[in-house]
Amino acid sequence: MSPLWRDEVGVHLSPHRVLMLRVGRGFKRAVTATHEHTIICGDANDWRAPLGVLDQLLERSQWRGTSLRVVLADCWARYALVPWATELRSADEHASHARQVLVRLYGNAVTEWEICLSQSPPGKPRVACAMPAELLLALREMRGRHGMKLTSLQPQLLAAYDNWRHRLPASGAWFVTIGEGTLAAARLGVRAWDRIHSVRIGSDWARDLKRLQTFGRLACAHPEEGHVYVDAPTAWREKAGPVANDLHWLEDDSRLTSTLHQLGRMRRVAA
Repeated sequence: MSPLWRDEVGVHLSPHRVLMLRVGRGFKRAVTATHEHTIICGDANDWRAPLGVLDQLLERSQWRGTSLRVVLADCWARYALVPWATELRSADEHASHARQVLVRLYGNAVTEWEICLSQSPPGKPRVACAMPAELLLALREMRGRHGMKLTSLQPQLLAAYDNWRHRLPASGAWFVTIGEGTLAAARLGVRAWDRIHSVRIGSDWARDLKRLQTFGRLACAHPEEGHVYVDAPTAWREKAGPVANDLHWLEDDSRLTSTLHQLGRMRRVAA
């Protein structure tokens, strides 16, 4: 079967959970299979356990003959804004510059990680994302063993932003996605992000949201700016308490049926 006519399997990997769904090709893009696997003793630094679970699940018949879209939890990603440098010419020079910025922020731990750079207008900073090279290599080898085309591979912040960008203002706001143990946020500037904030969270994650909200208001010149738009598990809105009242909680749009939209919806309900 041509890859253009294959169904798609969407996968969200996090330390404690593997989510999968199969989306049929066609105008309605219906979900034909779902699966949730909980990893009881998952470690935020260990991607091998969820990857091993995924490898076993892909042996099952309901996932065969498909292409693959993967979203990785933000605990396995490191972000940075890379300032525009007019003297850089080649892709290798830009990649080297991005690596230097990431190493200054996160230390030598990211020296061997794989780095991707966003496209940005001239003069604007670029978003750099680093993820463990071993993890990405293992995923690519896995899809090869199962004969699957890897259509996309994204960390949660980027995938969630792509899902919600049609609901966000052009600039002057924060976009926040809350995942398993991680809060990642991007401030929307004119034609590009101008800040990125990523922290590990526990039961006090609402405090981090409040800090972002306060900082956003202080940093904006106009009162209509500085709003915080939140992509989070459905049940967490109630847990946020009074903080929730001043935030823009992004709600599902059932008309959006792409694999990533369906996967994002499944993640918000499952958590």
